[in-house]
Amino acid sequence: MHRAPWLVLAVVLGIGATAPPPAAASACTLDNVPAATLLLPYFEVDLDSPSGTTTVFSIHNAWPEATVAHIIFWTDWGAPTINFDVFLTGYDVVSVNLRDAFNGSLPVTATEAVDPTDSISPHGSNPEWDGDFPVCEFLFPYPDPVVSGGAFDRLVNGHTGQPVASLGGACLGADHGVGNVARGYVTIDDARECSLVLDPGDPEYFGTANPVVTRENQLWGDFFIVKPGNARAELQPLVAIEADPDFDSSSTPTNYTFYGRFTQGAGGNDNREPLGAAWGGRFLDRQTGTSSYTVWRDPTADNLLLASGGAPCAAPGVPGPDWLPLQENRVTCFDEEENVVELCGPTTRGTDPACFPLATQRVRVGTGELDLPFTAGWCQLDLGIPGDSPTGDVDFPASPPGDVAQSWVGVRYDLTTGSYSAGLQAVELEHACDLPAARALVEGGNAR
Repeated sequence: MHRAPWLVLAVVLGIGATAPPPAAASACTLDNVPAATLLLPYFEVDLDSPSGTTTVFSIHNAWPEATVAHIIFWTDWGAPTINFDVFLTGYDVVSVNLRDAFNGSLPVTATEAVDPTDSISPHGSNPEWDGDFPVCEFLFPYPDPVVSGGAFDRLVNGHTGQPVASLGGACLGADHGVGNVARGYVTIDDARECSLVLDPGDPEYFGTANPVVTRENQLWGDFFIVKPGNARAELQPLVAIEADPDFDSSSTPTNYTFYGRFTQGAGGNDNREPLGAAWGGRFLDRQTGTSSYTVWRDPTADNLLLASGGAPCAAPGVPGPDWLPLQENRVTCFDEEENVVELCGPTTRGTDPACFPLATQRVRVGTGELDLPFTAGWCQLDLGIPGDSPTGDVDFPASPPGDVAQSWVGVRYDLTTGSYSAGLQAVELEHACDLPAARALVEGGNAR
């Protein structure tokens, strides 16, 4: 159901009928609007240094009705480690510092039933902005620390690529071999009840009888990747993924929904739009700073890690399970005079490493990662997963020149001298709702 929040707000606050409507939004477009699901596409937490890198994200409730946000941490192999809930009163905001989470502490919130005096989650000036939800009264407020024992081992070791004891020494993520840094991504779903055990791989999560999550576009948010030691921070909106009860796997030629790798058998009953499939992103002069691409990718195949409880641990720098590395249809980069080089694609596949092999990663331009002969320019990233990739089983039908796979790309620039960083979303060139358009051929050092 799509509500008109500005009308509700006008009544509550006494605003006249001339209050402006919200920004228009539509399926299969990347809109920065309230959504049913939010994606934090990549995080880093330096577990050894309190002044090292951390990631902070905030969840905002766009509506007067209270709600629950169901949060899941995923590794860079696309495996879930923990899930938990936070309660938001009407128009509330809750911030999560991932350093706290990796120390075992989760945000302390509470519904009206367990917080009648508003000492934990105040509802503000209107008591109708408070509320209760099934099961939450048995969970809230979380004790401190709440993550301990085997759950804590799964969380920390899962995101640092180390053996997880409860999985018999199997791993859930990549070992990058550099520092004790936790990496991964986060999904946040608007929910109708609390749950510490269910995720999108469970039929009950989106089920028709008593689903855990809603199809309400109620949440928005932002995230910081912060380096306190050198006073740098990057701020971007969380990626908004809208839901529509009428949108499912039959709605587009690609049959794609955001959680489709889990819900394809149920007809895409997550009802959530997918993300982009091809992107354009700048890289700036390497003599003055460092550019990098933050790339989140959908493995598209059934999540083998959910079924098997992990995979054999891989050596540092090795992507991991046999369905990794994720290949790319094509990554092509241009300088500012339109000279071109193909970094990953048909001419390099099988001989050179994949450019973006994991479910989420940050890759620098140069420094032995994305090696380019250019000092400044832009890259076209077609991140579909070709049919001959190690996944071997792409769930979503597509036509040549490659298979469709959703993704998200951000661009970051760090000044070498000084203390600032800048980050923004790359430009979406194609969407995973659509079959691939005819690609420009790249020949003889020129694009046409």
